[in-house]
Amino acid sequence: MAKKTESDVALEMYQSVMQTNDKQKRLKGSTFWRLFHVRSRKKTVIDRIADIIDKQGLKIAVKSGMALGTEYDADWIILSPKLPPGPGSQTPPPIIPSEWPTAEWFEMMQTRQFESEREVEAYFIAPLLEKLGYDYDDIVIGHPVEMFKGVQKTKAEADFVVFNGSNREKENVLLVIEAKKSDKGISVDHIGQAKSYAQELFPACYIVSNGQQIIIFQFNGMLIPDERVMEFDRSNLRDKWGDLYNCISKEAATQRKLWMEERISRMKAGI
Repeated sequence: MAKKTESDVALEMYQSVMQTNDKQKRLKGSTFWRLFHVRSRKKTVIDRIADIIDKQGLKIAVKSGMALGTEYDADWIILSPKLPPGPGSQTPPPIIPSEWPTAEWFEMMQTRQFESEREVEAYFIAPLLEKLGYDYDDIVIGHPVEMFKGVQKTKAEADFVVFNGSNREKENVLLVIEAKKSDKGISVDHIGQAKSYAQELFPACYIVSNGQQIIIFQFNGMLIPDERVMEFDRSNLRDKWGDLYNCISKEAATQRKLWMEERISRMKAGI
């Protein structure tokens, strides 16, 4: 029997996904790469497989939040269909900042040392939110979140929850942000913590930062996998500012929240 091509494998994955009730399929990382006959996960190979999956009409995500190809063999790779085309399916137009922070501000933000998680919150995240267009009334520090562990309801506290105004209802949540100490790297558990809050609060995006590394995910309402849309080092803040503004500024997050809610409604309605 002839060896299946990578396109054949991707097609079979698509057919398998579409036959499931929830239009989602999970594969262990080791199984996923074995099906594609990949032994060495080089970047060129990862990019090629990701492109084939994309052209087949599937979205791909890693449960832990790690980048595709860097996940552990026991991690889950999640496949789901792309949203069908139709009214409202196009991505929102880019948001371009009308005014950039000063060179002195960027220098301060890129070089300041943080000695604790609280300093990351006060001297990095809070000033960042201000420059991204958020007001004092938008930001809640230490926002309570009710969650379930099994059948038990528990209470947790998100470091930052950013709203569109002073109304604290879920429909106004724009961002969830988790801050960590700057001397610790961002782990899978840290990302999972932010994601768990997002699943209760339904923001446009959730973010994890230790004051040095910034990782941003677009939240997709648990109907399709979330997307890691930005990951960069603080030293590149000035170079990344336009992309960051287009991703999580108040204007951009408000626009995307409305767009996301419309997409979720369409998916639920099967449109």
